[in-house]
Amino acid sequence: MAFRSVDVLQKTLAESVFGYASDRKKAAGRALGTLVELMTFYTLLAWDLRDHIVIERSIPEFANPDILHNVEFSLHPIHTRQTVTLNVAGLPLTPAKLKKDFSFPKAKEFKSVQLLSTDHVKRNACVLAEDRTGILVAHLDKIRSSKCGVTVCDLFHHPFAIFECKRVGVEQGMRKGPQTIEKAKQRPMWLEWCQPFKRYVCAMVNSKVFSNCPTGISTPASMRGSSRR
Repeated sequence: MAFRSVDVLQKTLAESVFGYASDRKKAAGRALGTLVELMTFYTLLAWDLRDHIVIERSIPEFANPDILHNVEFSLHPIHTRQTVTLNVAGLPLTPAKLKKDFSFPKAKEFKSVQLLSTDHVKRNACVLAEDRTGILVAHLDKIRSSKCGVTVCDLFHHPFAIFECKRVGVEQGMRKGPQTIEKAKQRPMWLEWCQPFKRYVCAMVNSKVFSNCPTGISTPASMRGSSRR
């Protein structure tokens, strides 16, 4: 079923799905926000940017580390990347078990997280550890019988792109969209900006700024030359 606008979809969800909630419109808006996050995440995967992703990260505003702002996704240059095939007989997959097969810096303080739980629940872009030198992020590549492939990336702190996913429509009683700066930047422009932003990210990844970095940046093969399209 097609809907004339996102606002109509939100109203339909509020009436037909979230009628039990105390604030039906807010519950429907949160559900739509979750859908936007899923669309954004899998779009980044389709663009071959998985190994650059960190989920739900605090980013300094105006380069001021005392003012932090949470964003849904941030993309970071890759310092090093390791891929290993592991035995999944002894689940869950924790940083302590991954350390046996990966060569991690000894100074890292690992988090209490599970890349793969005993119930086979996968954590996307699982942050294993973080310190002043960078962020260790693990990705589960594939699972076949008792084996699984795991890729661990050591990322630089400073991102080259960020994604903030919001769903704010035209409020009831208003003819126009959000007028304040905070709400205006949250307008549902995802589809309009999707392809232009992809070209922007491709240009950033291929730019001389990153190629001149001492450790460089990993450029996905599927994106090389995309900025010229």
